[in-house]
Amino acid sequence: MRIYDISRRISEETAVWPGDVPFSWRETESVGEKSSSGSTCFTMSPHCGTHADAPSHVLADGETIGEAPVAAYVGTARVIELSGRGEVGPDALPPRSLSAARVLFRTRGKVSLSPLAAIRLAEKGAMLVGTDAPSIDPPDADDLPAHRALLSRGVALLEDLDLEGVPEGEYQLVALPLRFQDLDASPVRAILIRE
Repeated sequence: MRIYDISRRISEETAVWPGDVPFSWRETESVGEKSSSGSTCFTMSPHCGTHADAPSHVLADGETIGEAPVAAYVGTARVIELSGRGEVGPDALPPRSLSAARVLFRTRGKVSLSPLAAIRLAEKGAMLVGTDAPSIDPPDADDLPAHRALLSRGVALLEDLDLEGVPEGEYQLVALPLRFQDLDASPVRAILIRE
């Protein structure tokens, strides 16, 4: 069995989306003469590093990440190379991406999905779409149309995966978000398992 950790490391150097809260941490208690245990606390946007977006990220009445069903984040997934630059339309989607319940696109951060491509994936039965880019939408898309197209149709979304060195093919995905009651996203520790 081979396990690929496809999560980005989170540190104070981790880049965040413009306007998001960067990661920072501090020690609140250290192991020593006065304490038998150590403790830390941290602050960050839930969109920092590898994360799952909830419908409430783009939909006023959408589910929070704590309400989102977890089944989409566990199961058979397909890693597919999505080459090129810029926004990919529905006709440019690799055929193998249209028959996967969970599809993870390796774009090297250069490719985003058009809203019509996102709709095509949802119509073909995708439960989850993931990308190694910081966002499934282009950097200048203020209204996040691909997010809306997927999340409004019940398709889970993973962003900022680390797919470098992961061959294309079939895997078992485990990428569970934390059960934050009121948040619009959650960091995940995402892994792919190949038997």
